[in-house]
Amino acid sequence: MNSNNKTVVSIAVLVGLITLAVYSGSLTCGFINMDDPFYITNNLLIRNLDLQTLRRLFTEAHLGAWIPLTHVSFAIDHHFWGSDPTGYHLTNIVLHALNATMVVLLTDRLLKNERKWIAGDIGNFLYPVMLLLAGLMWGIHPLRVESVAWAAERKDVLNGLLTLAAVISYIRYVQLKEAGKRRMLLVPYLLALLFFVLSLLAKQVSVTLPVILLLLDWYPLARFRKKKLVSLLVEKIPFLVIALLIAFMTIYIAAEGKILSSIVDFPFYVRVLVSGNAIFEYCRLSFFPTGINPYIVIPKPLPYGYLVKTITVAAISLFMLRISQRKPAIAAVWFAFIVLLLPTLAFIQAGDDIAMAARYTYLPAIAPSFGGAAVFMLLVAKAREKCHKFVVVIMLISINIFIVLAVSTTVKLISVWKDTGTYWSRVIEVEPVGRAFGDRGVYYLINNRSVDAAADFTAAIGIATETGWKKMYNLYAFRGVALSDQGRYADAIDDFDRAIRILPHPTYFYLRGEALKTLGRTSEAELDFRRAGPHPSPIDWF
Repeated sequence: MNSNNKTVVSIAVLVGLITLAVYSGSLTCGFINMDDPFYITNNLLIRNLDLQTLRRLFTEAHLGAWIPLTHVSFAIDHHFWGSDPTGYHLTNIVLHALNATMVVLLTDRLLKNERKWIAGDIGNFLYPVMLLLAGLMWGIHPLRVESVAWAAERKDVLNGLLTLAAVISYIRYVQLKEAGKRRMLLVPYLLALLFFVLSLLAKQVSVTLPVILLLLDWYPLARFRKKKLVSLLVEKIPFLVIALLIAFMTIYIAAEGKILSSIVDFPFYVRVLVSGNAIFEYCRLSFFPTGINPYIVIPKPLPYGYLVKTITVAAISLFMLRISQRKPAIAAVWFAFIVLLLPTLAFIQAGDDIAMAARYTYLPAIAPSFGGAAVFMLLVAKAREKCHKFVVVIMLISINIFIVLAVSTTVKLISVWKDTGTYWSRVIEVEPVGRAFGDRGVYYLINNRSVDAAADFTAAIGIATETGWKKMYNLYAFRGVALSDQGRYADAIDDFDRAIRILPHPTYFYLRGEALKTLGRTSEAELDFRRAGPHPSPIDWF
């Protein structure tokens, strides 16, 4: 290993260690009531890692998705850690740190041939700094917190590791082919294909990777020559076939699970506007990561701002297309960002309320990270060549301030994932929605904070009344339980009455009967107990 390679590896390891340290705070986080119960705490499939379980994981869809490798990783964690969340978070942190190191290695493989262009005559200094900056801009950015500190988002970090491995293997294949070493081509090509398949078994967000590989062929690998265009397309056929099969299967499974929004409920023009707004906001949050919300719903009706942002994104895309011949680096970064975002945009909407999510930027943000680092160091090099030392100092100070602010924001956001209460409190702090109050109310109820629970249910009822939410009976019933816990049985009975008028669920009759019995209204209580039946289920979201 020559000195340049040693430097690159050292920087990659340093970035990984810094990332590990920054996210170490998530070891104190627990599970939250968003997806964690389905994937981990209540998931019977991860309790036994035997051949029968493996067969089911790889041959059956679960929770409206087919992600067997993610379930296997949870099963391994359960084998070692049981229900202790620390181990699950440790695995997420380690995987993310490995991904940060691989971002550095990927940046070097893509840009080392452009080293003189990036760093001028002082490449020995600025190039390593650029690699460090690229890894940190991606690894410790606040937009990564959701993917790392949320236990159930193992999908992102595991998919990220395998996708990065696929791209690095593909670049190795291209380097060997360009060098004429045809006897050595099969192994890196098959590795790229294997890692691509495995990434899809973890999460299907990497389904657009064949297009990314073609983008890399265009820039910076510079393989787009007329005589080679057909061979480039032939190279991608196995990737494309696998991607199409997985895409169709994913859509089919989601449709069977009835989690896809219909075109009637969610018209195409709304999908376009929601997608355009999401792309714009992801760009904004990349530069100004303030007000990051872990649960963002689609407002009804859509604000005019969605249209303005969509037009802006379209205009930028057309501009990038226009300058693609003169400025291929900038255009390639933009289109890589968009292509990797496509599977998470609203064109195929699972559910009808999620507008965007920070976790969706996990893969797409890689290209802007090393692209931004390269552009920044190029500007520093040019300023130094022109002897603008003051400008260089200001630029370096600015980027250090950005990194410090990013670390502090990331550490602060990690605390959001401490438990269900902190999670929904963050949502309420940034943009209050009814579900946030309702779910936090349940958390408070479970943790014997009945006064706080009743207050949250009251807030949720107010929002539900304004929006006409059809399942309001849940809120009345839960508030009735919170009031009963405070000894306010008469008020609790009023809430159970409201719940029963909307949905006469056996559990509601049982709970009202308990309150009536406490107040000495025995005959009424006995009638409710008969209506409830012999074995009413515990209260839940019905």
